[in-house]
Amino acid sequence: MGIKQFSQPVSGTGGQPVATNAAGTIETDNYAHGGGFDFDGSTYPYTLNPAETIQELVITIAGNITARITTTGGDTFDLKLAGGTGTFDKWEIDSVEFRDPNGTNSRIAGGWAGE
Repeated sequence: MGIKQFSQPVSGTGGQPVATNAAGTIETDNYAHGGGFDFDGSTYPYTLNPAETIQELVITIAGNITARITTTGGDTFDLKLAGGTGTFDKWEIDSVEFRDPNGTNSRIAGGWAGE
């Protein structure tokens, strides 16, 4: 059972109190751990598998490669980057393996944040 905190009324339009009834956790997007990576493309596959859970994955440089993502729940799926960049924060990621299915030897760089 959680602890009741911040028990203050919230006013809506016209100063009327807003009624809520919710329980759960709040994602702060502030993570205690993180790191960067920059792989030159010469020795695929590359594995990103920190001891922490990856909460946010940022790709800043990518060629035509595939990111094989494994979540903390055990799901594994391929995400084709195809020269794109992006920020991914919808999964709790256990590990990422970058693959080069077309042999392009493309560089991949970015960072991660997690807890």
